[in-house]
Amino acid sequence: MSVVIRKKESEIKGRPARFHTPPARLLLSIRPDPALLEEYVPLPTQDAAVQSVPKMSQHEVNTETIDFASSGMNHTEGGWPRDVSLTEDDQKIRYKKKIEKDDGYIHSMLQLGARIEHCIRQNNAIDIYEMYFEDEEESAVVEDPEPIKTVNVIRDPHAGSRMLTSLSFTPEGGHKVAAAYSSSRFMGLSEHTPRKSYIWDINTSSHPELELCGPAWLQCLQYNCKDNSVLAAGLSNGQVSWWDARQGSSPVESTGLAISHSQMVTSLTWLAHKTRCELFSVSLDGQVLWWDTRKLSQPTDQLVLDPAREDPPSHARALSATALEYEPTMPTKLMVATEQGQVVACNRRARSPPDRISLIYNAHISPIYAIQRNPFFLKNFMTVGDWTIKLWAEDFKESPILWTKPAPAQLRSGCWSASRSSVLFTARLDGALDAWDLLTSWTTPASTCQVVDEGVEVVVTHEGGRLLGAGSQLGTLSLLHVPPRLVQPSDKHEKLAFTAILERETRRERVLEARHKEQRLRDRVKGGGGRAAAAAAAAAVAVSGGAGGGGGGGGGGQKDEEPDTPVDPIKEAEEEYYRQVAQSLWSPLDKV
Repeated sequence: MSVVIRKKESEIKGRPARFHTPPARLLLSIRPDPALLEEYVPLPTQDAAVQSVPKMSQHEVNTETIDFASSGMNHTEGGWPRDVSLTEDDQKIRYKKKIEKDDGYIHSMLQLGARIEHCIRQNNAIDIYEMYFEDEEESAVVEDPEPIKTVNVIRDPHAGSRMLTSLSFTPEGGHKVAAAYSSSRFMGLSEHTPRKSYIWDINTSSHPELELCGPAWLQCLQYNCKDNSVLAAGLSNGQVSWWDARQGSSPVESTGLAISHSQMVTSLTWLAHKTRCELFSVSLDGQVLWWDTRKLSQPTDQLVLDPAREDPPSHARALSATALEYEPTMPTKLMVATEQGQVVACNRRARSPPDRISLIYNAHISPIYAIQRNPFFLKNFMTVGDWTIKLWAEDFKESPILWTKPAPAQLRSGCWSASRSSVLFTARLDGALDAWDLLTSWTTPASTCQVVDEGVEVVVTHEGGRLLGAGSQLGTLSLLHVPPRLVQPSDKHEKLAFTAILERETRRERVLEARHKEQRLRDRVKGGGGRAAAAAAAAAVAVSGGAGGGGGGGGGGQKDEEPDTPVDPIKEAEEEYYRQVAQSLWSPLDKV
């Protein structure tokens, strides 16, 4: 039903509209239903960020790699007429005489002679090789030292599956480097790990110069110091192989498994011999084996690193070798660093096997990863292990003469500079490389370079001293440029200054060791009394005086006369001391 009321527009126009707000009233009430709450699905909150500037993105690209290739050309003698044969010297001589008789030849020689004479006089008047301002002092302006820079990065084609465990530059300043790819971790190699190692050209990083394919993974390698094409390598299964780069990727010959090392070869080096074919290797099995590449059916000599020095030596007590040091000017001596933290000095020409081990240095508390003599001071050598570098004197085994503060990360390798006697380089597990100048400070490195993000496993220096090679645990080979301040000596007296430091620290350590010996002897006779204690004290003073005199004047330099009694005072004092200990019921450990 609808009601429609019609009115004219003239009746409505002009009348004001009156509105009013009626009171609120409830039309319908619906009680909440708990069952409907389970069907409720909340919508997720979405946040949207809005920028008032255009979006930008960052991109990084590597520079283009330039590959260098060597190409040759044949040059033949030219400039002769067709009727003159190049192989007939008589025809050449006759033609020269004919030209020399020509009037134009004489005129040309007169003009050229005047010019050449003028140039010769200029060269004689000015010394183009003269060094100016040599005596002037350097400017006092302190500049920021130039850092170590990465000049090239060569990546393993199978990156990430193995480490770069050894590097060797070609001798006599060559431009090639051999790299061994393996693993130093326990059970770090599997059947799927590639076995190829490579020889790289330092100017070409896109492809290797030569692939080295051996019976197993190459753990360490070194070039022959007399032949740039020959190198030898120690394998992870204990074998030793050698290659000739002119004959291809396969080894020329390898040792048999039955006669090789029983464990992984950790280091090898060539002997300084006229035949250029002798080398020796060390391994974790505690053996040093000498080889001749002309006959690899049997090792030419053998040495077991038995610290007890018994005859015959015990293989069960042998120290596991980790690094090797050999100086060609000392052909019969070698030094072996071990996994137990000791350094074994050996002499190959000793008469009996026990005499071959001359000294044992207690160097570190963990495995030693590098040992090398100073190329300028052969009586001093450095060891790299745990977190420190230690510098030793060969004739003093009690303690190092210099050592550095613990590094932020464990050290894995080290080497001396080839151009400066006081500079050495170390590699750390955090991917950094430290350059130390011991003439300036042995508390902080002279320069630090972050080479890679992973650990650096090995570092070697080029013969020129300006180039370093660093291998990482992911197989990356980094070539680093060393700044001139770490290559060129600061002044002409640098070597003498470093010699003075080494002699001073050696003398200081001798004096301290003499005092310690004297104190230990006094402590031994402290529990005794009467005549035995007095005799032991006199012997202690005599021993300490002798030790101090051997240290270059550090302990007095004169020996006291020994007592005229036939009884050994030291032995009598020890017996009295042990008797007092037994009566006091001390622990046996308190004797030490």
